[in-house]
Amino acid sequence: MLTASESILTPIWSDHSFKWNWRTASHLLNRAGFGGTPEDIAALVRMGPHEAINHIVYYQSIPDDLPALEFGPLSHREFSNFREIRRFLRPLTKAQRREYFQLTVQAGFSKMQEMRCWWINRMVKTRRPLQEKMTLFWHGLFVSAFSSVNNAYHMYMQNQLFREFATGSAKVLTLNISRDPAMLRYLNNNQNRKGHANENYARELMELFTMGIGNYTEEDVRQSARAWTGWTFVGDHFVFRPFEHDDGEKTFLGHTGNFNGDDIVRIIFQQPATAKHFAFKLSAFFTSDDPPPEIVDALAQKLRESDWRMAPVLEQLFSSRWFFSDAVMRRKIKSPMELVAGSFRALNVPAPNANGMLYSMKSMGQELFEAPNVGGWPHGRAWINTSTLFARYDMPAALVTGRRPSHARSSAWNQPHSALLTEFQTGFSPELDLARAGIATTDGAVDYFLNRLIADEIEPAKRSDLIRVLNGSDSTDSRPLNTADGSTHWRLLELVELIMAMPEYQLC
Repeated sequence: MLTASESILTPIWSDHSFKWNWRTASHLLNRAGFGGTPEDIAALVRMGPHEAINHIVYYQSIPDDLPALEFGPLSHREFSNFREIRRFLRPLTKAQRREYFQLTVQAGFSKMQEMRCWWINRMVKTRRPLQEKMTLFWHGLFVSAFSSVNNAYHMYMQNQLFREFATGSAKVLTLNISRDPAMLRYLNNNQNRKGHANENYARELMELFTMGIGNYTEEDVRQSARAWTGWTFVGDHFVFRPFEHDDGEKTFLGHTGNFNGDDIVRIIFQQPATAKHFAFKLSAFFTSDDPPPEIVDALAQKLRESDWRMAPVLEQLFSSRWFFSDAVMRRKIKSPMELVAGSFRALNVPAPNANGMLYSMKSMGQELFEAPNVGGWPHGRAWINTSTLFARYDMPAALVTGRRPSHARSSAWNQPHSALLTEFQTGFSPELDLARAGIATTDGAVDYFLNRLIADEIEPAKRSDLIRVLNGSDSTDSRPLNTADGSTHWRLLELVELIMAMPEYQLC
């Protein structure tokens, strides 16, 4: 007899009542990535559930042909030690040094804006959607912020580290993030010295990154901090300074020894709470904001069995009855990043390198590389409030129409904002998409874009209202699409705008 956790984590292909179709394939791509084009979803449908899930999870054979981000001498000048820094600055006058540092600050800020656009472009264009989705997951768990790190290249290094270990070992990633210059700077471990232990990293490592509050004591924090002394960086590289390390005996989580940081991570990953913490975070990110305990326990067990490798855990999660249950499907509010990248992917238009896109993201409450605190971003209903709601409506509408959405009535709307959002015009052509799909009627066009953008049933009254919009009258009759009439183009744009402004579009 199956337990409750075994039952809901049973693979869907063992359930004869399960239907693999456009709706379920779209759900998989929305959660394991950022949605996709009709061609992307149709390809998954043809594969069948088992092959589709393996195609997404085990993506290593798919080429990653997207370009790396290039840095110039102002946004990244590597010095291997402080002697090189002094040698570089010595011939400069005081005024020249001040000008140089001002230029590097400006270059770093500009590079961060470019980096945000670069990453969004990766999310939109990637053929490995889960890799970028997991990079976003790690970015929201092992948090660092540019405003504290003040080094664009180090933020880029960290982002690439997350990408490298996207579905790999959480344990090995934790060891590597402990040596990461951005993290060392962000949580002040570069100031952690023998006799003057800085507890920031030791505390957040357990409280937020790996174990969760209540699973350690304040004495564990102090002992762990001693083990991390001497861990710092010079230039772009981790450096261990033995003369600044506290090599005395320490007692941490019931273990005693002359521990260093590697030992602390090893002991942390022996704790049952650690597997549960990662399992909860993973399930909350991909399925439900408050996953049931039996799901967390089952995924925690899988984590330990897989030696902390994420890919087998994700395969089990994406294959499960739970993942495709009514409690999960169409129940999660899209994060701003999911909304933005998903809108570009759904409409199959390129993401521009535009300040307007970044402004819109920030207005929705999520600025990449700048989480509000070490706990990361909020989730669920916290994404929706009076200050973010109009921005969530405005971005997709401006992406489709290049103008202020007709439903927006926010007093916060102003000309600079409007000017920024006009950069979202991307050449979207609904007529061309309908022609390719062989759609020639107004009700057919409504159903096509509903299926493409929401992939779920909506209330019949809402569907009727959309048909009236496209008909340009009070009639809900099926009418031929007259693409030779210029007004049809604008009604089609209004149709797509209205669908993307529906509450249903805010869910995935």
